[in-house]
Amino acid sequence: MNKKKADGMLLATFLTTIFYSATYPYIHKIIMMNVSDGIVALNQIINCLSIVLLGSLWNKKSDKLFKYYPIFCVSETMLSIGSAIWATTTSNMVAYYIIDTLIFSIVTRNICCGGVKLKAIRYKTEEDREHFDNNNNSSSAVATIIGSVIAMMLNLDFATMLWLATLGNAIDNVFYIFIFKNTKNDRLLLKQMGE
Repeated sequence: MNKKKADGMLLATFLTTIFYSATYPYIHKIIMMNVSDGIVALNQIINCLSIVLLGSLWNKKSDKLFKYYPIFCVSETMLSIGSAIWATTTSNMVAYYIIDTLIFSIVTRNICCGGVKLKAIRYKTEEDREHFDNNNNSSSAVATIIGSVIAMMLNLDFATMLWLATLGNAIDNVFYIFIFKNTKNDRLLLKQMGE
């Protein structure tokens, strides 16, 4: 396994999780105070349907869909910026929550499915994948602790928290676009060496 690549993926997890866990408690609290139980239940239904439908689609057409992985990452970043603008200018938390649900269930779910393929390409052996998964969980846990401590100390308004979370998401997407490109270049090189 190429340690440099593993470190890039772990660094992406670490940085993004710090942003997420530092801002999530406040953002989640504000949203949950403004949306109804029915909307939260609808969110769960939409996300679960997305998991089933897009998981099945990726199982059938992953090679074709994987080519668009960077487009999904860029789209998520742009849509997240748009939804953050919407939330901070209108203060309509219900609409923001619904918009965020749709972005997650359509675009982010494709990124998640593509991420599964990306890991399968990069970590070929069972041992490599096991080590990556364990290290990724540890990286996420340490970052969550750090982010949660930051969250306890921050006293920022909703808009600032939302923009910090959006920045963290953008950083994650940039990392994964570079990782995708490097993995694609490595696959082409290995293919040429095998011919």
